[in-house]
Amino acid sequence: MQQCETKGMVKQLSPTKQEPTLVGLKSALAAVFPDEATRPAFRTFSEWKALGYFPHVKIGRRVFVDPVKVREALESRFTINAK
Repeated sequence: MQQCETKGMVKQLSPTKQEPTLVGLKSALAAVFPDEATRPAFRTFSEWKALGYFPHVKIGRRVFVDPVKVREALESRFTINAK
């Protein structure tokens, strides 16, 4: 459970409400695919972004993504269900 200090008082934040975390593409790649041996190349990850496989936010030249939403989008796109 996270805590937030406000003027000397400690306020408990709800653990169910999790704010989206925006990170750069390299950090998101490492977060979504923690094992370096099986991780796709950065170029492939960037191509998936360009093709719209997962949502992203562009601020100026910088591109940010939410690793949780990236994982969900990739799972829905690449998951093959058993017959």
